[in-house]
Amino acid sequence: MKTLIVSGYGVRLRYRKGLMLIESKNEKNEVPLTDLEQVVIETGGVWFSSKLIRKMVEYGIDFIVLDHRGYPAGRLYPPFISRTVETRRAQYAAYESWRGVHVMRELVYSKLANQAGLLKRYYMYTIMEELKDAYKKIIELAYRARMLEAEFEEAREKLRQLEAEAARIYWPSLSILIPKELGFNSRDQDSEDLVNTSLNYAYGILYGESWKVLVLAGLDPYAGFMHTDRSGKPVLAFDLIEMFRFTADSTLLAMYRHGWKPRVLNGLLDYESRARIVESIMKTLENTKTRYIDETPITLRQAMKKVTMRLASFLRGESGFEGFVHGW
Repeated sequence: MKTLIVSGYGVRLRYRKGLMLIESKNEKNEVPLTDLEQVVIETGGVWFSSKLIRKMVEYGIDFIVLDHRGYPAGRLYPPFISRTVETRRAQYAAYESWRGVHVMRELVYSKLANQAGLLKRYYMYTIMEELKDAYKKIIELAYRARMLEAEFEEAREKLRQLEAEAARIYWPSLSILIPKELGFNSRDQDSEDLVNTSLNYAYGILYGESWKVLVLAGLDPYAGFMHTDRSGKPVLAFDLIEMFRFTADSTLLAMYRHGWKPRVLNGLLDYESRARIVESIMKTLENTKTRYIDETPITLRQAMKKVTMRLASFLRGESGFEGFVHGW
């Protein structure tokens, strides 16, 4: 076990002799802290002791509390942060420089290439010609993004236009694969339909993952490149997950096609739906194998960490930077 997901009102967590004790009304379990990398509190009504918190810090366990949208309401992470001052100075200096333009190109290229990869995979399953046409158009846009030459502000605007053009192809194509009874027509983060609400929640989980690896790499999550700086918003975390949004898209799509249907009450996912999404996204991050830079197989979670460390190294002038494209 690497990630422990805790949900359910009245659950109590405490520490005893190297173990996390998990107690609810009808059940008691023990988990060695040495088996854990992350603990996710998915619902309210969970009690935990201060001694357990101290021990999780000692063991280097990431502890995160999600809000009702799947976003991290708070977190406690190990104090092992790499070269923070040097990295952040380089990060700020890269803004509006050629390095910033390169980062934006790679972010958009990777996002679009992964969208194309997901559609191509389902074309291979279904032999639906509209999917073939779609993934070919999106991969062409991805290459245009990677080859773009412009100064920072102009590059950002043109890359956003390419993203928007790809979205107009991607989401209608994905909707073909989603059961019609779910009522999904297009991507709208403000919509309260079942699919958009589920996507918002799943992306929130990815925001938490990206925020953690950025901080551990010594980067400032609040100073982005593609996303404009906004007070209190971790815009670099938003940038990073562009390369990994396919994780949520592919996980939820597979769930829908296997008959799962989320429940939304007053615009919010119910408890069972939230728990199912958290569990499924974590399994995808921990179990799906991929590659980045070299041929060594790694998990998607490891890839997110590796690409972030590579980004920090690039901003410090120590290496190149290549966006992450999953090996579909």
